[in-house]
Amino acid sequence: MNTIKECFETILRGDKNDSRLAARRVRKLLYSSHGDREKFTMIKDIINGAPDEYVKITEDWRQENFVMAVAVIYFLRDKESQPDFLFSWLFHLLQHSNGYIRHAAVKMITNEIGPLTYHIRFPDEKSSFHELPPAQANAILHSLSHSLNGLLTILWEPKFKKYKYIESLPASPYKSVQMVLAELEESYESQEQELENFYHSTMEIESKEKILQRRKEIEQEIVDMLGETESDFTLQDVKGAIYNEEETDDFQDVLMMFDDGSPENLSNALEVANDAWNYFVHKALGGISPAEKLLQHHSKNKI
Repeated sequence: MNTIKECFETILRGDKNDSRLAARRVRKLLYSSHGDREKFTMIKDIINGAPDEYVKITEDWRQENFVMAVAVIYFLRDKESQPDFLFSWLFHLLQHSNGYIRHAAVKMITNEIGPLTYHIRFPDEKSSFHELPPAQANAILHSLSHSLNGLLTILWEPKFKKYKYIESLPASPYKSVQMVLAELEESYESQEQELENFYHSTMEIESKEKILQRRKEIEQEIVDMLGETESDFTLQDVKGAIYNEEETDDFQDVLMMFDDGSPENLSNALEVANDAWNYFVHKALGGISPAEKLLQHHSKNKI
């Protein structure tokens, strides 16, 4: 096994011991020589094809070896081509029963957060990571955040309520998702800057009248959905949870108000909860909504 390509062939086709040794040799070969253009091109090809190769693997131990080896070289993937195209696969890995696979998935997703939030953390500096436009990066971050919160809703169990800190949670897919969200949250320098950048690409700047009109429409949508899911919660419960939000988990609490165990309803709930979060007032924002905050910021910059 003198090349990374040979290591992956052994990982996928060798016996249990050879596969394990090959997975551990990838790191050594990765740093054994520098400036090898052909090696890095091959690495990109391996990463791009990883989801398709993974679905062919039937043995748990081989899945573990494969994913852990991909995680070692993941930072060298082609960032210019479809920057978030592997996320659906990584979300699948986050729910795996194998802790090593989940840890590798956490590592790969958090590897993306730095480049995606660079324009937020360093607004006046040009990124050397890639030429991804800020609007596209914001759209990916928005989708990532709400997809992860959706996973939390699916994975949540009553026993998790007693744990105050992520570190104290028992090893589980739920903890892995929380770890990614914590990393995402820490990448924002301030709430003010987060609102300015995070919502700008996903929300149209609207007039005060349109915001109030949309808020009324969302209120009716929430009432209808609470009825469809036979929820014990009310519109005021939803508005209260959003108004008093303090942590990332609070969005999950809103989602759970619509949870009736149906994947179809969860998808609709994600959309409605997202709209409610954007258009309902937050105490942390001084009693206005993110949509109003965006309008406020836009009006201030026009003066």
